[in-house]
Amino acid sequence: MLKKKIFDPLDYTEPITKIFFVRHGETRANVKRLLFGHLDFDLTTNGIKQAKKAGANLAAYPLTFHYIISSPLKRARHTATIIAKQLVKTASTIIIDKNLTEKSEGIWEGKSFGEVRKEDPKNYHRWVKNPYKNKPPKGESVAHMNKRVEKFYKTVLRKYLGKNIIVVSHAGPIRLFILKVLGANINKFWHLATKCGSISEVHLSKKQAIMCSFNR
Repeated sequence: MLKKKIFDPLDYTEPITKIFFVRHGETRANVKRLLFGHLDFDLTTNGIKQAKKAGANLAAYPLTFHYIISSPLKRARHTATIIAKQLVKTASTIIIDKNLTEKSEGIWEGKSFGEVRKEDPKNYHRWVKNPYKNKPPKGESVAHMNKRVEKFYKTVLRKYLGKNIIVVSHAGPIRLFILKVLGANINKFWHLATKCGSISEVHLSKKQAIMCSFNR
């Protein structure tokens, strides 16, 4: 009996980049639910555990990773360093890419969502309703951050096509990359959640891309 051919939306005969996005481990700002954007918090003890767990999960994956790329912010670099130590078959040098930096929250950085809502309700509600267009005072909009993510997307296709890469970044850039992959409306920014230390797998070619569940 002939086996029925399974439809695969991605043509694996062409060069495929397998990207494993890792959100940095927990920081004190995450625990306190602060808006902290460019503030350079380091990992908590629990954040270090999350990074080690992500590294162990990636080390157990049946792939050779060619590159580890990280946001320049301390919480991401520390997470990337912890992961790199657990991967035997990976280049030890961590590539820093500023396009993976989290969005600046301007004068709101260091404040909780509740504090901002109370102190600046007009701008807060405009921002929550449409983060793509609106921004915190002296901060960045999602549209501005998306320009960086678009640059990183093009860099992947230009420099890392056909490679297996680990990308350590933040909730904002990871959300935007996934929305692009899914062809979803960018205004769905709030509808995606990435937990600290979580791993999201994306397979990307020049023609198209797919999201994959990471089971480990």
